[in-house]
Amino acid sequence: MKKKILALLCLVMVWALPSALQAKEYKPSVTLYGNLRYSIGFQDMTGLEDDEGWTAEDNASRFGIKASHGNEYGKVFIHLQTGSPSVDGGDAFTTRFFFGGLECEYGKLSFGRMSNAYKMPGVKIDPFYDTQTISSTGGFGKSGATYGLSPATNSFQNNTVQYVTPNFNGFKFVGSIAFDDGKPLENDMAWLAGGSYSKDGLTVGAVYADSPETQGIWAKFDPDSEAVRAYASYKGDGWKGGVSYENVNNGDDVNYFYVTGTAMMKKTDVSLSVGLVDGGSAEGMGITGGVAHHLLDNAKIYAQASWADLDMMDHAPYVFSVGMVYNFKYTAM
Repeated sequence: MKKKILALLCLVMVWALPSALQAKEYKPSVTLYGNLRYSIGFQDMTGLEDDEGWTAEDNASRFGIKASHGNEYGKVFIHLQTGSPSVDGGDAFTTRFFFGGLECEYGKLSFGRMSNAYKMPGVKIDPFYDTQTISSTGGFGKSGATYGLSPATNSFQNNTVQYVTPNFNGFKFVGSIAFDDGKPLENDMAWLAGGSYSKDGLTVGAVYADSPETQGIWAKFDPDSEAVRAYASYKGDGWKGGVSYENVNNGDDVNYFYVTGTAMMKKTDVSLSVGLVDGGSAEGMGITGGVAHHLLDNAKIYAQASWADLDMMDHAPYVFSVGMVYNFKYTAM
């Protein structure tokens, strides 16, 4: 069954290439990029003196390459991103994701290992993603989502096929399936579907994800689980904000609320987020705030604090950190 689905998708990709693509000149493009992220912080997660202290962390530094071949009517593409930790003992060039596909007037079809469409809306609104904070599980996090977003806002998805429609007057829709990693391979697969509307800086949307009874195929999902996310974001003149609500039935029925806002001055951003978790082992409330100063267009330094009041703990954990982010990009055409 799985082979038949994959074969059908390949045929759809070939059929979707418009005839104009064959008539125009192909143009290759290759982009190399990197993202160095490092921070020093102080954490107290338990209230015990022996468990508090300073920590220096790499915050998911990475290196990637993107390549495409085509023209304005359509193109094929690949995108590889690897982890490149800046600390001793880290394994350089470990795969974070690797996917490829086709993009044309009929939409975008991707397959491989990638961030799924349930994860990405949370990533986009979280200004503290991949920094030292109270994590989505209520513990210390050196990368990934801030408290108030679910653990499904982390990790990458194997064996995924995803289709995103063209833009229909601001509306876009997405559908995705993911296959199991078992050996021998089973016919189980997970699926998700969603849509969004964007206009004049405002984006609103929702996405639903479902895993089969036998396996939790989606990243951070148990077998026979499901989740829905509703979200909105807005970027105006000098500020931006976002909100996310999730209901995750992953053994426990848990609700996640996340609200964030950022004031964007000439070279300095001030951000604040509030997260609420109703149910599960991370139930409670958390606040994260920080200031980031842009030294250059592609480099910034920041200072921030993250705190949570968790029902499972008598102590309210907190993290203070200062860090830097440097980006580089080079495109050859």
